[in-house]
Amino acid sequence: MNHRSNSHLCLFVLVAASAIFLGNAQVPFPGKCPEVKIVESFDAEAYMGLWYEYAKYPFVFEFGQKCTTATYSIVDANTVSVFNAGINEISGEPKNITGEAKVIGPGQLAVAFYPGQPLTEANYLVLATDYKTYSVVYNCIEFSPLLNSKFAWILTREREPSAKTIEAAKKILEENKVSLSYLVDTTQNECSQS
Repeated sequence: MNHRSNSHLCLFVLVAASAIFLGNAQVPFPGKCPEVKIVESFDAEAYMGLWYEYAKYPFVFEFGQKCTTATYSIVDANTVSVFNAGINEISGEPKNITGEAKVIGPGQLAVAFYPGQPLTEANYLVLATDYKTYSVVYNCIEFSPLLNSKFAWILTREREPSAKTIEAAKKILEENKVSLSYLVDTTQNECSQS
């Protein structure tokens, strides 16, 4: 009986953890979220404009999508408009979503795309950017002291960035002990609709 109860408990925990990760769509990791270094000063105005997604950790909302971009525009002193766009790889149909972000601190933004989402906790952390060629963005959600889910993006100002730009961005991830092995390159060709 005790063995059966333990089996049911293990199954429940596995199903619950799967539901959490499917709902949040990121790569699961054991343990707590690691400490990362965020930019110490952040020029929100210089950060605005169009960014191309070069690579990311797998993200369910972008499944089957190519030509992904993010465009940021200042609304007021603490609010940024966010417009994410891409193309469905199978149908060729454009896909986009508009949201807003609040600047919480240097390089820390709370981004929301759905009504009721709170804009009080930073979920978009800029680890590094030179504003002109690359930005490295990160987030980690702790589900318990034993489980976390990580988000990571490399954004670039050019659809086809130089190897030097990508090397600089990847170095930032490595310095923050964010594994490069989970990065998936974003297809950025045949993008006439985005």
